[in-house]
Amino acid sequence: MVTSVGEIRKQVSFLITQKAGCVMKKIVVLFCLVFLMGCSSYQVEEKYSSLPTLLEHVELPPIPQRIIDFRLVIKMLVDENGKVTKAYLLKGSGLPDWDSLAINSIKKWKYEAARLEDKPVSIWLVQKVKVQFENPCCIILSQIVCNSYDTANLVMKKLKEGKDFGELASAYSCDSSKTAKGFIGPKDVYRDTSEICRVLKKLSIDEYTQPLEFGKRYVIFKRMKN
Repeated sequence: MVTSVGEIRKQVSFLITQKAGCVMKKIVVLFCLVFLMGCSSYQVEEKYSSLPTLLEHVELPPIPQRIIDFRLVIKMLVDENGKVTKAYLLKGSGLPDWDSLAINSIKKWKYEAARLEDKPVSIWLVQKVKVQFENPCCIILSQIVCNSYDTANLVMKKLKEGKDFGELASAYSCDSSKTAKGFIGPKDVYRDTSEICRVLKKLSIDEYTQPLEFGKRYVIFKRMKN
């Protein structure tokens, strides 16, 4: 399916973790993505085979505890590698120092890049962000990241046959964590998409997930012992 419009809106739920004063709180974020094709390096009439997908983002800077929630409007350029190369707050928190630090964090967010005729390209987008606060959830994980659903299914079959998770990560994962047999260590699950977050929160020690969509790839997580 291709898209050829000047502006597209999409809503996704996402979670990030932040320190507020001396108290750790998670930030529950609802994103509304507005893709501005006409402002990108490609014109409106160009057809995009896929649009950017937010994969993961880092902590925002600490916010005074008196602030319960607020909204941000962010304009950014996501390049062909999925990196945020430019970012501006069209609507900030009302705290100039915080806004400046927030931009630095936003530039570290990770995306699956937009694609034009199946080639990754850069694109401008606007994200409308609602921010709320709760508590973080950190667990120790290993992962196997697969380039295709068929590969992920093959890995699942071998896991059910009793094959070692770490050995399968070394053999099949396309992520750099394969060199550590898939081990990625402590992870705040609220830095993942809300769908992945819900699955990880229910995961018991030594259990692994079904293949989960991660942009154009698929990931299988295993919860490790603390």
